[in-house]
Amino acid sequence: IADIVKNDRNMVYLYDFEGIHYYGVRGFVGNAEWLVIFGAGGVMETAFPPMDIDDYLYRRGFVWVGIIEEVLKWTREAMN
Repeated sequence: IADIVKNDRNMVYLYDFEGIHYYGVRGFVGNAEWLVIFGAGGVMETAFPPMDIDDYLYRRGFVWVGIIEEVLKWTREAMN
C-alpha cells in the first residue's frame, strides 16, 4: 500500500458521498492493480484489487483528478 501512494505517477480519484470527500489512489502491486481509498484527514479507509478497476471506479462515480505528482504540485502552489 505504501508503494502505491509513494509512486508519484499513480492516479488520484475523487469520490463524493453525500458531501463527504474520499480519495482513491490507483496503482500496481506486482501484476494486480489496487485501489487505496482515503477518507477525512488522509486516513486510509480500505485497499483492495478490484476485479475490473475501470468498471468499479465508473459505477461508483469516482472522478479522475490527476497523477500524484500533479496533485502535489497544485497543492504546493495553492499554499504559496
